[in-house]
Amino acid sequence: MTTRTLALALLLLGLLLLIVGWVTTHPVGFVGPALLLLGGVLIGTRGRHGR
Repeated sequence: MTTRTLALALLLLGLLLLIVGWVTTHPVGFVGPALLLLGGVLIGTRGRHGR
């Protein structure tokens, strides 16, 4: 699994949890934005290493 694959999986899971939390008013909806943010950070910072 590459960093990009992990980041995309986090984005998709975050979006899914955000939608589920919105529809069902379940507290899991608060985890969705955190996963979206983490996935965005991973995509934004991937490839920036000291080579």
